[in-house]
Amino acid sequence: MVKTSLGTTSDANGNYSLENIPVGNYTLMVTKVGFGKQRLPVSVKANEKTRVDISLQEATYNLDEIAVYGQRKKIVSATRTNLELLDIPMAVQVIDKQIIQQQQIINLREVFRNISGIQNTAAWGNGSRRLAVSSRGFLLTDANYRRNGLLIMNEGNHFSDHIEEVQILKGPASVLYGDVSPGGVINFVTKKPQLTDFTNLRLTMGSWGLVRPSLDFNKKLDTDGKMAMRLNATYEKANSYRDRVTNEYIMLNPSFLYRPNNKVNWTVEGIFRQDKSVEDPGIFVPGVTLEEARSIPYNRFYGNPAARNEFTETSLVSTLELKPLANLQIRLTNQYQSVPRLNRGIWQNWVHSVGDTVALSSFGINSNDPANHPSLQALDVTLVNNNQDIVLNEPIIEFGNSATFNALNNYANLLELNYSFKTGSINHSVFVGFDYTYSTDRITYERFPNSIGSFNNPDPSIMNNILELNATPSPYKDVLTRTGLNIQEQLMLFNDKLHFLLGVRFNWFKRDRDYDNESERPDDYLNVTDNPVIPRLGMVFKIKSNISIYASYAESFEVNGRHRYKPTEFLDPTLGRQFEAGVKANLLNEKLGITLAAFSLRKENQPSFILATLADERGVSYDPAEVSIDGHILYISNAQRSQGVELDFNGKITNELNVSGNYTYLQTSLLDDVIFKKGNELENAPNHSLGLWANYKFSRILKGLSLGYGVFYQAQYFGDKDNSEGQTHFANTKMSLMVGYQYKKLLLRFNIENLTDERTYFNSFGYFWLPQPPRRTLFSIHYSF
Repeated sequence: MVKTSLGTTSDANGNYSLENIPVGNYTLMVTKVGFGKQRLPVSVKANEKTRVDISLQEATYNLDEIAVYGQRKKIVSATRTNLELLDIPMAVQVIDKQIIQQQQIINLREVFRNISGIQNTAAWGNGSRRLAVSSRGFLLTDANYRRNGLLIMNEGNHFSDHIEEVQILKGPASVLYGDVSPGGVINFVTKKPQLTDFTNLRLTMGSWGLVRPSLDFNKKLDTDGKMAMRLNATYEKANSYRDRVTNEYIMLNPSFLYRPNNKVNWTVEGIFRQDKSVEDPGIFVPGVTLEEARSIPYNRFYGNPAARNEFTETSLVSTLELKPLANLQIRLTNQYQSVPRLNRGIWQNWVHSVGDTVALSSFGINSNDPANHPSLQALDVTLVNNNQDIVLNEPIIEFGNSATFNALNNYANLLELNYSFKTGSINHSVFVGFDYTYSTDRITYERFPNSIGSFNNPDPSIMNNILELNATPSPYKDVLTRTGLNIQEQLMLFNDKLHFLLGVRFNWFKRDRDYDNESERPDDYLNVTDNPVIPRLGMVFKIKSNISIYASYAESFEVNGRHRYKPTEFLDPTLGRQFEAGVKANLLNEKLGITLAAFSLRKENQPSFILATLADERGVSYDPAEVSIDGHILYISNAQRSQGVELDFNGKITNELNVSGNYTYLQTSLLDDVIFKKGNELENAPNHSLGLWANYKFSRILKGLSLGYGVFYQAQYFGDKDNSEGQTHFANTKMSLMVGYQYKKLLLRFNIENLTDERTYFNSFGYFWLPQPPRRTLFSIHYSF
């Protein structure tokens, strides 16, 4: 019910209209019996119709659920302005917690199937080490991930329980965020305390022994509604569809809110994440084809449970928002993040065939009695040449082994000012932002002798080292200092029908090493500072108040750091530039938002790694001293291009039916490359992809029942830049099903993922195949009070 002394009317659908309201700014109070009160600021303008969509969800979810559908949404933490999506000349997509809850997304890498142009890609450990995503055909670097607009360390599995929504800015975003890959920026928005009381409990269980209890607790701390606290907590333990792979996670997210009046809002958040997971190396053998990989049992694990990724994140974030004037907003955000990370890595270097003769010394086996060595006792081999070599009677895998400890620390700071004003008939929206980030990394690394195991019957107990890290930490910390000043203005003319956006960012990026003892700094050591100036141009024309067309130009730069094999040399930055045009619309009473975007994106000077044997085949010379222990060399791809069309839509068709969908047409190509043929497509970039999710909630017959269904399609795509047939992944379609039932404060939800049990793989490096989850089930019990 909406209460007002000015009177209300309502239509057959339960939509209320407030009548006879003078021009001015108001706070709309929304109440629902048993669910507290909600406050929503509303601005009423002359000769304009103001519409506010209000959706109070059931008690299972948070109480502060006033939803603005489609392109009316404002997302300050991602776009860093107060403009609606309809007025922003770039493609921006938002996946809110409604989709996350309906699809039971517990790891945020699963959310990207709901967004056009985004592709999950292979990452070390099958995603347990970090999130790996490509956007518009280009892999996003660790610098492309933000939380509440702040740079975060992209480590481990990213939980969904403390995330309100996931925001994606497509295309180059260096004008806002500095050194980022041109594909886009991903921003995770955390849940904030609300000025009401609620408690949500959830237990999720599922395939492979998954047990996952979680808590969302919110409490007002005073009777005046000025202070509140919130705690999100999760524990997860599970096995895997892969033998001997396990994980154990803990997440705590306490937060505190102080809002003394409408002009001051201060939030303090703590984030604690602990992650212990076995690293799954997949099928990492140079030259292996997808057909060969598919012939290996899907659950076979070529690794060692001792090879784990372990990390702990401890973060503290303060966000102070001030509104001294109705048209002026100031936002100061500060973050400290510490992420000590230990990775014990094991991977397959190559397979030795039956009849091969191999030196025992290459495996670190130098025993006087090799016949009794545990690695050899479990294998069918014959000792020859005075017990110095072995002849294989079965195929064996040779493994590489290493351990790395990173002491990562990150200090991130943002100061943002949004100011709107009018000169004559022109409206102005001005943004000024200053950011400073100081990141350090001290590395301890140890490389172990190679070990061996059976190809057909791998047994980790026979591997000849346990990956203990006893090396001495480096005598220095690698330091990255990022400083940026943003200035942006959006001019709105002809009653806001025509918009022009002008933006620029001044960057100061310094790479350094902080030595414990300055006398240890090499004489030829170089510090490098990059000072690129990044422009941004955009135009928006509003055909109607709910339909706009836009065009934009943007640039990007990525800092590539030191040469891997020449620590006194730095690689040149990677540069990008993009032209984009599109249409945005709000349909069905502005409840269904649609974005259609066309783009052409060029990327130059992209470093990568290839096998030295491939360089030999192509006649490309290199310094033999620069070949890594695993046979790779660094090379530079001079120019690459990505162009295509993206369609996204989400919102409500009826009061019962919510939909979300996307389609991507993507064409990537190598324009100038010293190794691969001009015109070849980039890896992991399907030409076509499609996603559709629909959720129907019964409101009359079968009240309380909800049904969800999703279909997600990818056309075939290449796993390497050679576009070879053996590295081509087949087209696939995966389906999801959800059944939910809510009775008062209890909600039951059952999901089946990959309903038809499609067996798919991620690919990286052109020969690294990672089996992805087969069909799985999830069942959750939600209770709120």
